[in-house]
Amino acid sequence: MRIGVIGTKWGLMHVGAFRAAGAEVVALCGQHEAQTREVAAREGIPLATTDVRELCAAVDAVVVASPDALHRAHVETALDAGRAVLCEKPLTLTREDAGVLVEKARAAKRPCAVNFPYRMLPPLRALRAWLSQRAAHHLVITVRNHFVPTDALEPGAYVGRSADFGGVSHLLDAALWLTGASPTWVQASLSGRPVHTAALHVGLSSGAVLVLTHAASPEPGLHGGWSLLGEGWEAGFSGGFVPAREGWCVSPVRCFESGRWRDLAPGLEPRPGEREPWAEAHVETARRFLGMLGARPEVDPELASVEDAAKVQRILSAAMASEDGGRRIPLD
Repeated sequence: MRIGVIGTKWGLMHVGAFRAAGAEVVALCGQHEAQTREVAAREGIPLATTDVRELCAAVDAVVVASPDALHRAHVETALDAGRAVLCEKPLTLTREDAGVLVEKARAAKRPCAVNFPYRMLPPLRALRAWLSQRAAHHLVITVRNHFVPTDALEPGAYVGRSADFGGVSHLLDAALWLTGASPTWVQASLSGRPVHTAALHVGLSSGAVLVLTHAASPEPGLHGGWSLLGEGWEAGFSGGFVPAREGWCVSPVRCFESGRWRDLAPGLEPRPGEREPWAEAHVETARRFLGMLGARPEVDPELASVEDAAKVQRILSAAMASEDGGRRIPLD
């Protein structure tokens, strides 16, 4: 299977992932010709181009890992060329653009999926299986993020160059995926322009409420705590990127039920001689995506569909409307 990757920065994670999954990465597309040729030569990729159409003509499937503002155009070009597409999060900058891609993907003859690696982390997969027999009342997620810039100042600009406030889309998709629910309303407070700190309350179709805080932090890395609570039970874990460990670390998932705590799933951490956990999650995504490219392609239910990503985009759009109006925003 011939893979083309759009994006010379985060796209390199996908180059390694698809090679580890058994595919051949034959084309790389970037915005600047000299840099793209340099990266392609270093990575041993035969075709280096700044033309997305040229890349599409040389491959069977396209990975869109370009800057967020270019996602819609690049996904549309790949689908119009008849190529399967794996797009990085967030799907687009706006709810409206996401809706366009939903219709485009439905009409396409090739699979189109969105990369949300939280779904591929084994501790979270174990938690999701455990939750399938239980009804959550509340999900509480608190993340401190050093990678979100706080020095920009664009009055009135909620989004800037990214549509997920520096990583909120990952968290929203994981919450919806863990519970199997859809969003019904959003109330939000957003700080920074573009937004770097967001406090969201999201009502879910299951009746649960998601309470999410994503805050810019001076501490290097990404540090998150997750708690899920239901009738007579609680479950939780912590996780994120730890620079001192040079990779992602996830604590064991623990649950409280019948009056006692127990370990539900072991944690993850970088180990010598093994692939780093976040990179391994990308390899699993690549394996599953390649599995969709058979003679009768079907959507892998474990991968995020374009519709799933559009739900996340609706929440982010409603969060901005909530900040503007100072009220809860219902979702259709």
